[in-house]
Amino acid sequence: MKMLAGTYVEINFLDMCVQIIKIVVVRIGAAFFYDLLSRADFRLRNLLIWLVVVCFIWLICTLVGGWNLLHAYLPPASMTILEIINFLCGALVVGKIYYHLNKVLPQVHKLMPILSMFGIVYFTLVTTAASRDNILTIGLFMLLACMLHNTFGYLAGFWIGRAVGLDQNSARTVALEVGLQNGGMASGLAGVMGKLATLGLASAIFSPWMNISGSMLANFWRRKDKV
Repeated sequence: MKMLAGTYVEINFLDMCVQIIKIVVVRIGAAFFYDLLSRADFRLRNLLIWLVVVCFIWLICTLVGGWNLLHAYLPPASMTILEIINFLCGALVVGKIYYHLNKVLPQVHKLMPILSMFGIVYFTLVTTAASRDNILTIGLFMLLACMLHNTFGYLAGFWIGRAVGLDQNSARTVALEVGLQNGGMASGLAGVMGKLATLGLASAIFSPWMNISGSMLANFWRRKDKV
């Protein structure tokens, strides 16, 4: 940032790791736990239910005063670890709640992709608005950098995949995984650190562009397969 944007942005590494766990790992963890519950046999499901019960009791204890008690006796580093544990416990509880919710209201599962897209659009709009002045100043340069970054990711992912022996579809998958980045996570981290207008600038430009380019590339491959 200092070299390319002329601004030094101080980042606390441990805080950033914690935020990544909150933004990404917890949500993915809840989804994986829901999937595990859906596929587990009777014995494993009972074991997982007991695990959820333990997590729920732990969270209740921290809410009713246990957290303040621990905070009075434990150092900050230990409290950070406990904070991560709390979020992971929350992921298991949410995964269990969603499991039962999907049993009662199966249509909720169909709404989740729509809600996810709404979240992406929301983060993109907020980040773009916060970065407006910087975008007007260096927007074209950032757009060019994002386009090159995105395009090189597609090319490198596809051709390196083919070079190591992957089939066509697998190489395409690698290309999309390399070329597309988690703009939502980048925006979320920038927002949590209060640097949405600076650190969030790249994601504000990259997120809309990668959605356009990714859709174009996927449609190109689909039409090519039909020919």
